[in-house]
Formats: sequence, structure tokens, C-alpha cells
Amino acid sequence: MDRNHWIMHQEWNDLIFMHWPVPAEALRPFIPSALTIDEYDNSAWIAIVPFRMQNIRFRALPSLPFGNHLLELNVRTYVTFNGEPGVYFITLDANHPLGVFLARTLFGLPYVHAKMRMDQTETGYQFTSRRVHKNYPASHLHANFHTVSNPVHAQPGSLIYWLTERYALWVVKRSKIYKGPILHKNWRLQKAEADIQMNQLVDFLPPSIFQTKPITYFSKSLHTRIFPFERKG
Repeated sequence: MDRNHWIMHQEWNDLIFMHWPVPAEALRPFIPSALTIDEYDNSAWIAIVPFRMQNIRFRALPSLPFGNHLLELNVRTYVTFNGEPGVYFITLDANHPLGVFLARTLFGLPYVHAKMRMDQTETGYQFTSRRVHKNYPASHLHANFHTVSNPVHAQPGSLIYWLTERYALWVVKRSKIYKGPILHKNWRLQKAEADIQMNQLVDFLPPSIFQTKPITYFSKSLHTRIFPFERKG
């Protein structure tokens, strides 16, 4: 990958990682067969990740004159293809109808439209989302978050490093496999607590998985560069 050939800049702010261990066999029906489910300590992992996306711009162009910020909420897991690790998105909710349409049409990403709010409170953040995409169930997420540590960089080899330091997403479109490289600095993460009042985003998995509290981390801001998709299979 030529680091000078990025096509889009995005700034990710007020991002919350919520992770749960999940048996790989429970995830397998929802992951394309060409991708291998990645595991840490003999467990697959699933995450719910809400955040603000801001200062969106294409290379050599100023920020978009409209719609250069949105809220996103993704459900993701971790996979490899030919040994290359990356992220696989099961769903990506966003409150930007045009962005959802373009991402679905141009990149084959499973974006869906949702009504969302993220509010900063005296103690942390409150996030609410209700899916309104046509022919999709109105899945809700209502949760509060607050941090409980100072920001640190994850240590290589640790679980949180394995979960977050991923520099590619994988997409399978019409039986073709594509890698979407992403470049950014290492995450600065704060341990956090999540109080989840409603979570319908992962109803496709056994509810027992989500009876335990998630491993939760918060990141205030990260600048990213997005690269063209590469055909891999």
C-alpha cells in the first residue's frame, strides 16, 4: 500500500468500543465463508461502536460543503483473509441518508439509516439510536458511558490492542473479496463503563452473550486516512 494514495480523510470523535467474547460457531452463519473468524485466547469477539465522524474530505479537496459530519454505530467482528487481519462489519448504522446510499451503492458496505443522538452529560455521554431503514427492523440502542481512567496506548499483545489496532476492513461483494486499507496513529484509550438500557442490534446472537458487562474503552479523537479498496480474491 502506497501511503500517499489515500482518498479520504475522516476524523473519529467520542468513540466507544464495547466488546463481548462470543463463540466463533455462533458468529459463523453471519460471516462470509471465505473469511476466517479471528480469535484471541480461543474466543471470537463482537463489538458495538458508536462515534461521531467529522471533518470528512476527499484528498486535495476541502471539507464537504454539506454533510461532513455524522453519527455512526457499527456492529463488527474480527476476521482474516489469507492471514491478513482486519475488521468485518455486520451492520453500520448512520444518520446521513445520502452517505448511507453512497456507501451501500459504491462500496457494498452494509450501511443502514438510523435516527441518532449523542449528548454529552455531566458525567459522560448518552447515545440513542433507532433504525429507520426501509425493510429493516427498528433496532434500538440506548446507552450511557463514562470514563474511569486516563488515556493510554494499548500494549502490543494485549487483548485491547488486538481488538483495536486493525488497519483494514474486509468486504465480500458478489463473491469477490476486497480489502479496504485504513491508516491512523495508535489509539489513545480510556477505560470506560457502559450502562446499556436497550440493545437490539445483536438480536441475531444468543442473548446470554450480552448478560455480562462489555469490555468498554473510549477514545476522544483519531484522524484516519481511507485508501481505495483492493481486490484480493
